[in-house]
Amino acid sequence: MYALVGVSAELAEQLVAIETGGEDAVHQARTRVRRLRSILSVYRSAFDREQQRAMRARLKRLGERLGRVRDAEVRARDLDGLLGAESTPELVDAVEALAAEAGAEHDRALEGLLEHLHGRAHRTLLADLQAFAADPPLAKPGRKHPRRVVRKGLAKAARRVRKRSGQTLEQRHETRKAARRLRYAAEAVVDDLGREAVRIAAAAEAVQDALGDHRDLVLLARHLRDKADEQQLSASAVAGIALLAAECDLRAEELLAGLDDKLAAIEP
Repeated sequence: MYALVGVSAELAEQLVAIETGGEDAVHQARTRVRRLRSILSVYRSAFDREQQRAMRARLKRLGERLGRVRDAEVRARDLDGLLGAESTPELVDAVEALAAEAGAEHDRALEGLLEHLHGRAHRTLLADLQAFAADPPLAKPGRKHPRRVVRKGLAKAARRVRKRSGQTLEQRHETRKAARRLRYAAEAVVDDLGREAVRIAAAAEAVQDALGDHRDLVLLARHLRDKADEQQLSASAVAGIALLAAECDLRAEELLAGLDDKLAAIEP
């Protein structure tokens, strides 16, 4: 139950892949960190309180390092994807410069991450995580009533998704994180709960994806406008960037269509 051994092994695999230049390894490693933290959070009553809190905190710090690399990578990719055949030369130059800036930020973050992965603290975390997964420090509820822990944990996590629903970007971000936490926790117990866990995970994933793509587009639009204000660009480039930002905002709003129905599908 909880899939700790499998997810921790996958994390170790992806961290090695980062060092060897594996494709999408940073994203995959970050996802595994989030899965582990979600499991420890949603099913916290199954584990010794202090040990699970300490492990979650250590995983959070690793996730933040991975996040800095991944966010810059996504920003560079999304900027590159904005250009089309109709883009003016001035707009192409401006957006390519922004993408190059994001690429350089990615390279710096990756260099720092690789340095960390070669250090003793990281090796210690991996060893401690493997030991934690192989022989989890279970509290009494986790030993005596694991299914009860799972059902209560999922019900509470589902209520949190509904409770966190809001209209601002940050409120929606909190809803997205709650949905992601619920999804990963449900996927970790599919072997135990079967179709019920699959249903919960699918409903949570639909909310997570819609709000995640929405946030990425809104932040991309903000980044474009901020950079246009900061840099000395031609009138044509400024107008082109403003149009791209407006298109991002429009696509972001379209992603919110049907969100209420997606949230309603997540039943406590």
